[in-house]
Amino acid sequence: MTKPVANALPNTVRQFLTKNGITEETRLLVGVSGGMDSMVLINILYALEYNISVSHINFNLRAEESDMDAAFVKDWCSQRSIPFLILNKITKTVEAELHINTQTAARKIRYDWWDKLVSKHQFDFVCTAHHLDDSIETLLLNLFRGSGMKGLRGIPKKRDHYLRPLLACPKSDIEAYANQYEIPFRIDSSNLTDAYRRNRIRHHIIPLLEEIYPNLHTSMSTTITRLNTEWETMDFMYSQWVTNHVQSVEQGVMINTKQDTSAFVLRWLEEQGFPWPLAADFVLSPNQHTGHFLAYDQQRLSRTDFGYFLEDFKTPVQIAIPHTGKYSFEEFEFTVEEIKDTSEMHFDDPWTVYVSPSALQWPLMIRSVQPGDVFQPFGMEGKHKKIQDLMVDLKLEMFEKNRLLLLENNEHIVWVIGKRLDERARVLADDHPITRLKFELKSMV
Repeated sequence: MTKPVANALPNTVRQFLTKNGITEETRLLVGVSGGMDSMVLINILYALEYNISVSHINFNLRAEESDMDAAFVKDWCSQRSIPFLILNKITKTVEAELHINTQTAARKIRYDWWDKLVSKHQFDFVCTAHHLDDSIETLLLNLFRGSGMKGLRGIPKKRDHYLRPLLACPKSDIEAYANQYEIPFRIDSSNLTDAYRRNRIRHHIIPLLEEIYPNLHTSMSTTITRLNTEWETMDFMYSQWVTNHVQSVEQGVMINTKQDTSAFVLRWLEEQGFPWPLAADFVLSPNQHTGHFLAYDQQRLSRTDFGYFLEDFKTPVQIAIPHTGKYSFEEFEFTVEEIKDTSEMHFDDPWTVYVSPSALQWPLMIRSVQPGDVFQPFGMEGKHKKIQDLMVDLKLEMFEKNRLLLLENNEHIVWVIGKRLDERARVLADDHPITRLKFELKSMV
């Protein structure tokens, strides 16, 4: 028999769970700290006879107070024969090991454990007691951090296997329910201080805003709903843009774009680890020229004729080739072999060339381009040309210039690999045997 419930809060919870496909058979894990919000939620779920288990984390941040919270929640569950799971964790240890603040460490502990419980015990969902005030506080925190639309959506009602049944409810409704039904709960003394930014917003900013805007919760709820609705459309368009314009290629990512999609470019770059303000200075700069690049955290973003190219920083290449043979390296293979005569020569592959044995002085060296490099391009009758000028003539993008490799002997460049052969390496009429050089990127092999 269903236990009697009153007040609008249980109806809100039931409607939310029903909308998300939750039935009385669905296995719900409920995060319960012992505070008012989580105790109201667990009381409602228990009264509505959902299939619930309780998880509690002792973060060991408030000495005896933390132990008393754990004992309180355990006793409440025991009286009602509700499965109770507890995790004891020294939060300060995690904080020190990962070099993060206390709140971030606690959040990591919380969600890491819940994810494991879902996987190990096959819970369908985890329910938390976040409410409308929490979502408003999150919006304001993210607003001051400059997070953009994604952060201004507040706390999501549903994310993966996480549900927030009270998210549409203001704190005042939860307090009214707790008072009306005399719900027992514990008070977390850390919530009463101004030690954390969220607490300062809760204690000072929100009350001031309520004085200025008496309907603050209603208007903010509308704003959050609107931002989430608009975000869903933008997110769908962004996913399509990534599919159509972001392409993984050898040694990097090609971004085909125009200025009018800069919002998508900036979001994608932020997801790759670039700080938004830094990326915005580069992408939105009025002085945009092909070849300019932005370097950050071992990544290089270059402007190109088609948009941008993102690649990891590469240390300069310098590899010795001691004699004929086939050599395999991390990103390419290189073959030096002898052929009998010109009948075995084929010129349909720019990555394969034929040279006179007299041009090879061992060891050969495959290396990156250096400032001031010059060679004698084949067919220019011994005239010298700077490698930099060759790259300009070939209209290479910056990322292509950065990846260009040279083959040299002890005296001069033999081959600008894949582009031009040096005149001094050309095959002579009386050359027998002839040397064939072949370069293959691993992605081409």
